Amino acid sequence: MDERIGLRLAGARVDLRRHRWLAEGLSVSPVLWRHQVGSDLSVERGSDEAIEGVGVRVAGTHWGVDLSVELRSGGTAVLAYRAPLGSVEERVRVRSLDAWDSLLDAAVQRASRLKVRRAQLLATSCTTGWLDWVHGKLWLLPDSLVRVRGGFVHTVVNAIASGLPERTATSVIGYDPVVILGGHRTNKVIPFDGIAHARLHLGLTTSGLDVTMTDGIRHRLLWLSSEQARGVLADRLLPVLGSRLRR
Repeated sequence: MDERIGLRLAGARVDLRRHRWLAEGLSVSPVLWRHQVGSDLSVERGSDEAIEGVGVRVAGTHWGVDLSVELRSGGTAVLAYRAPLGSVEERVRVRSLDAWDSLLDAAVQRASRLKVRRAQLLATSCTTGWLDWVHGKLWLLPDSLVRVRGGFVHTVVNAIASGLPERTATSVIGYDPVVILGGHRTNKVIPFDGIAHARLHLGLTTSGLDVTMTDGIRHRLLWLSSEQARGVLADRLLPVLGSRLRR
């Protein structure tokens, strides 16, 4: 994308959407500009200065996050979702003004749903059955389990490194069930209050969790036994399920 012409046009596209967002009751900043690498976005734009970036900040009364979107001169968009608990940042390659339009619309729609949550990474080798060989990450949230599929490289790295043998990691993540479930058919969001009963099992190389929901839907999660997911899940699920949890 051209640094001077493309970013000015991108700013004009932001301005068009800004009026619509204001009409919808959102709080929207003026179009923001960056003049040199490392400087903060500002409202001011000098006509004789090279434009390094263009962006906007958007917030909604009932949103869980404040959104900041910036398109930089190299064609990379930086999306930041900020909440009191922390911030979640994403980078997306933008190859056209039409793609920039779509990204702005999608970012605002997502910000209206997104929650910044604290989550514990239980396993990086999680699959959804014996016929699913692609590893993914298994996250423990305060009220649910989330499995997100990885890819071939992620699976190979896990096979070599054997997952997280020493400890589980806690992070601040962006939680959007719509995006998670739409990302791949093997992604899962399992709310604790929807579990009818569950069984944890330990194997020599593979451990897992079988879950039956109150609506009859069944889920299976498997991971390498070298990871610590089973112990953490036992401690978390026992107070919730009581006798409905088998180990």
